[in-house]
Amino acid sequence: MPALPAKPLGYVFGYASLIADARSLSLPGGEIAPVAGRLHGFRRLWGAAMNNWEQDEGEKHFVDSGGGEKPRIKVAYLDIEPAEGGTVNGLAIPVDATLLAAFDAREVNYERLDVSAAFRPALDAPVLTYRGTAAARARCRPQPGIAVTVSGEYVRRVREGFAALGSGQLAEYERTTLPLPFAERELEPRGPGSN
Repeated sequence: MPALPAKPLGYVFGYASLIADARSLSLPGGEIAPVAGRLHGFRRLWGAAMNNWEQDEGEKHFVDSGGGEKPRIKVAYLDIEPAEGGTVNGLAIPVDATLLAAFDAREVNYERLDVSAAFRPALDAPVLTYRGTAAARARCRPQPGIAVTVSGEYVRRVREGFAALGSGQLAEYERTTLPLPFAERELEPRGPGSN
């Protein structure tokens, strides 16, 4: 295995499910550790969604737990947006070019942006994050006859990820996240990137 560089290409700041998946998404070898920190000038909200019925069987989609039926629903995810005085806690995950490409492929409803100036503690490489695309944010709006829901499994994974980060992290996540505006539904992720 080739030696890891002395410093990563950059970091990806996770503020939701990436925290739960940080160990499996880290650079091989683990010599460069993720960094817990905060993004200043942003807030976390339930603001991005996917149209579940548009996804082919080979793409990420959700089925009802137990029954296996793919419902005609919008599935919402956490997102961030600029907010004066706001802070978002999370984890900066070190990346190389290969891992960054994997993040880009995973975050299909999000666009990558550089938040280096907003992240504390300051790091010696760029800090990037993902924010919902305009289309994903528009899909989060109610539409007659189509429910917007959140996967109960996703909510539990995010909470477990923050709890594993250490003392006070889950409480801070709950305090700084806007309340869930949609009903939770027991859904099972299917297809690539099922997380």
